[in-house]
Amino acid sequence: MTFTEPHNVTNVPLLTDWQPDTLHCREQEAPLAWSEGLHTAHGKAAFYEGLPPAPRVQLPGYDSGIMCMLIVMFLFVTTNFRHYSTFIKTFAHDLFSVRKRANVFDERNTMRETRVLISLVLLVCMCEGILIYSAISIPQPVTIPAFVSIGTLSIITLGYYLWQLAAYKTVGYVFAGTTKSGQWVKGFNASQCLLGITLFIPAMVTLFYPGFAGPITIIAITLYICARVIFIFKGFRIFYNKSFTLVYFILYLCALEIIPLIFLYKLSLFSLLIL
Repeated sequence: MTFTEPHNVTNVPLLTDWQPDTLHCREQEAPLAWSEGLHTAHGKAAFYEGLPPAPRVQLPGYDSGIMCMLIVMFLFVTTNFRHYSTFIKTFAHDLFSVRKRANVFDERNTMRETRVLISLVLLVCMCEGILIYSAISIPQPVTIPAFVSIGTLSIITLGYYLWQLAAYKTVGYVFAGTTKSGQWVKGFNASQCLLGITLFIPAMVTLFYPGFAGPITIIAITLYICARVIFIFKGFRIFYNKSFTLVYFILYLCALEIIPLIFLYKLSLFSLLIL
């Protein structure tokens, strides 16, 4: 019996030395780990090691603090909801009317109207705080917790409203007297109340769907500009007397309408940076 000489095993290629034939095979026939660039320096495909974990993005609407703020605001609004249909008509009348005397048949409950006014003013301040937070978050994410940011911005907008209220009362009393000043202030309150109703849905959308913050911010700015233009037009109808009053009107636009808005935006940015 004869025995054949064993083959030289040193010339057999090892599995680890195997390289795919990329010259004579198509891309769809290449091994998955090589065709998709998944081969690593350790000789393992990347899908064996998995993907590195990434922190979950927390939506502002799911923050417990913001939810508590929304619930409190919702309860405060619903307590006066049955009077809204009546006083919304009153606010619409105050926004456009410039009559010196009210109709004797108009019945106005001052206490109920004050409660509705306060609830809608707080609503518009909260909505403006949410929308300003969303607008600032578009260029770069805000690292401060959403509840702290939105709460701070809502307080700033409330302070801005109180400052405007005092400024309009002072300017109206100096240049037009008590009656016209009261009409002007009522128009301002009416514009803010109706603005709060229209901004509620855009503010809620930006809380739970931040991806729509860009177009929603444009819509909110458009609504704000419309409310201000209507209020400014009423002021023009109240205070315009002669052509020379246009000089005072332009000064009013710069001092009470344009510069304070720029200051409000700068203050909002500054408050989010120092918190």
